[in-house]
Amino acid sequence: MKFIDEKGRVFNKINILDLLFIVLIVFLVFLAMLKISGDTLEDLGSSSELVNVEYTLSIPMDAGYLDVIKEGDQLAEVKQFLDAYVEDVRIEPVVVNNLDESGNLVESIDPTMELAHVLIRGTVKSEDMSYKLGSQELRQGKIIFLETQFYKYKGQIESVKVVD
Repeated sequence: MKFIDEKGRVFNKINILDLLFIVLIVFLVFLAMLKISGDTLEDLGSSSELVNVEYTLSIPMDAGYLDVIKEGDQLAEVKQFLDAYVEDVRIEPVVVNNLDESGNLVESIDPTMELAHVLIRGTVKSEDMSYKLGSQELRQGKIIFLETQFYKYKGQIESVKVVD
C-alpha cells in the first residue's frame, strides 16, 4: 500500500489537496478560538498562576507633567484595563551634582525635572520564574511603561514583591 497513489490520494482515501485544505481550516479555527479567548500561543505552552504583587516605578520627567498620576488609577495596555492600580505617588525634585567655582562637588536641585515614585498593586501572571502584567515582565531594574486611560510614561522598576 502506497502513501500517495497515482491519483494523488493519501492511503487511497482522500486527495492530498483536500487534506491540506482541511488542515488549513482546522488551523484557522484554532487561531480564531485563541483570538476570541484572548490567549496567545505562548500562553498555551506555559503553566501560570495568578499572584498579587506590589512594585515601585521610578519615573523621571520634565517638571509639571507627573501631576496627572493619581492614586486609584487603573493600569491599561492595548486598549484594555489590567487588574492593577496606582496605590501611592510621591513626586520629588531631581537632585544633580555640580561643581562650584572652587571645583568642589555640590548637590543642587534641577528646577526643570521631577522624579515620581509610583507604588502599584495588582494581580499578575506568575510563569516561568517571572511575573507578567499584561505583556510586560516585572523585574527590578527593567524599564516598562506605566499606562492608563489618560497617560503613558516610561519608568524603571525599583522593587517587586509578592503580597497577600
